[in-house]
Amino acid sequence: MKSIMWAIFQYKVKGETLKKSDRNRIEAFEMWCWRKMFSISWQEHRTNDSILTELGLERELMGRVAKLELQYFGHITRRSAGQLALTVLERIMEGLRHQGKPRRQWIHAIEEWTGCEYIQLKEMSQYRAQWRRKISEWSVLSPTLIEEGRLVSE
Repeated sequence: MKSIMWAIFQYKVKGETLKKSDRNRIEAFEMWCWRKMFSISWQEHRTNDSILTELGLERELMGRVAKLELQYFGHITRRSAGQLALTVLERIMEGLRHQGKPRRQWIHAIEEWTGCEYIQLKEMSQYRAQWRRKISEWSVLSPTLIEEGRLVSE
């Protein structure tokens, strides 16, 4: 699963705004893959947690997604991707806003996962070594468990 499926999955997810329903689908996809690989039928009425415990695994797909997005965020804010990418990230639209709930933005997921504001994250990401250490810290907390969009420890 970590070789073939990861490449396809990574291509789709990078730089996308993930909603809670998307995160649920990602976790369901991960469990579907494990069930298929080990021929575990849904008709056996086994919980996902019992399967992961039996296999000695933890959920890791969302943790990897978070790590990838944090790395990409650092790349953009250091202007390694060019000024245009940073301008798009920090955009402020002129004019009137449409009615209804504002759409979820990519930066909101980054802020939730890290627990920091955009300005703090931008300052941290300017120093590549420091940013890599922080990403490692955030992903080590629990790369497999994301509740309500935020990395949490067990």
